[in-house]
Amino acid sequence: MTTPTSAMATPPPPPTPSAAAAAATAAPAGRPAATPAPPAPPAGAPAPSGAARSALTGLLAGTPGRLRALGVLGVVAALVFGLGAAQAFRSASGAVDRAAANADQVVRIQAIQTNVVQADAVATNAFLVGGLEPASQREAYTTAIATASALIAEAAQNQPADGAALAALNAELVAYAGQIEIARANNRQGLPIGAQYLRSASADLRAQALPLLSNLAQANDERVALEFNRAGQALWWLMVPGLLALAALGAALTWIARHSHRYVNVPLAGAALVVLVTLVGGAAGLLGVKADVDTTRDGEYAATRAVAAARTAAFDAKANESLTLIARGSGAAFQEAWAASSEAVTTQFATLEANLVATGLDEQLWADYVAAHEEIRALDDSGDWDGAVDLATGTGAGTGNTTFAAFDEDSAQVLSDVADRTASSLADTGGWLPIGGILSVLVGLLAAGLSWWGVSQRLEEYR
Repeated sequence: MTTPTSAMATPPPPPTPSAAAAAATAAPAGRPAATPAPPAPPAGAPAPSGAARSALTGLLAGTPGRLRALGVLGVVAALVFGLGAAQAFRSASGAVDRAAANADQVVRIQAIQTNVVQADAVATNAFLVGGLEPASQREAYTTAIATASALIAEAAQNQPADGAALAALNAELVAYAGQIEIARANNRQGLPIGAQYLRSASADLRAQALPLLSNLAQANDERVALEFNRAGQALWWLMVPGLLALAALGAALTWIARHSHRYVNVPLAGAALVVLVTLVGGAAGLLGVKADVDTTRDGEYAATRAVAAARTAAFDAKANESLTLIARGSGAAFQEAWAASSEAVTTQFATLEANLVATGLDEQLWADYVAAHEEIRALDDSGDWDGAVDLATGTGAGTGNTTFAAFDEDSAQVLSDVADRTASSLADTGGWLPIGGILSVLVGLLAAGLSWWGVSQRLEEYR
């Protein structure tokens, strides 16, 4: 007779909550249990990055991983150097071009100033003749006004930043020309009020138009100085990426030499050599550009400004000479203005003498006019007003007009020459810079390829 086993005698343990739940969800008898599906990621959520991190960690693990990191570092450094060098040449080229454009605008503004003051000098001198002025002076006046108007339009087109000031200047010039026409009409009829219109027009010109022109010339001169400085600072775009690239490639060469049986990785060393040669050659070229720009700024450009300033001051002096005579004994203020303008001309001659660029402006021609003016003043101060006017408006040898015309012709030719030399010098300076930028990009790509090739050779040893 057998006895029942203990398993059969012991009642089964009560089900746990989880088991009960499992039983509740269990498939009906005779069917396989369904495997619960993993929860789906919410729509729009980023993909899990664990696999990517694991793959990246695997790529950078161990010596092969460090080699890959060095390869990427060398490629990035070489590409950054190529782009930085290209930006250096592009920046220098743009700065030189903008400096040339702004220098042209300075010359243009000074030409407007000269023509405006020249028109006033001619109008006041013709006024002394009385009645209908000589045809040559009338033509000179209309030519100066027309030239100034055309230059104002040209200047506004070339430098939009000057547009508002040039519009105000044009309005002042139109108002001045209107007053001069009223003065002429009264002068032809012998009416004394014509002199008042003339003095008012001349005073308004100096109080309104000439300050506008001075501000415009200063603003454009500051733009020129800014662009000259930028042309020199472009060197940093080359030097900083270049030195960083050499440091990265040098670090890669050193690490590979310490962890392999080869002391020099030829392709990687070639990449470093390409970068070094480009860095040295580019730096030498950009330093040459800076030197040329500095020479132009202190040479031809400074001479251009000095000659233009001398011409403007000279015409202002000539106008004040006529206004002194028109005032008939009460023109002390105009004579003081003449002396100040004549001193300004002398100062510009001193500036030109200190300039290393020879302009050939003849100082004696101004001295001849000053001598004629002193003779005019001597006649007027002695009571010979008619004699002073004849000497001021005459066309014979030694007269005010003849001596001044000689200075005008000489200084105009000199101004044209130095302005052309300034433009030519700046054009020659930046001519090769765009090509340098293109070559820099190609050099960066070449260095990047050599760098990766050199690292790939060592990676092959681990496969």
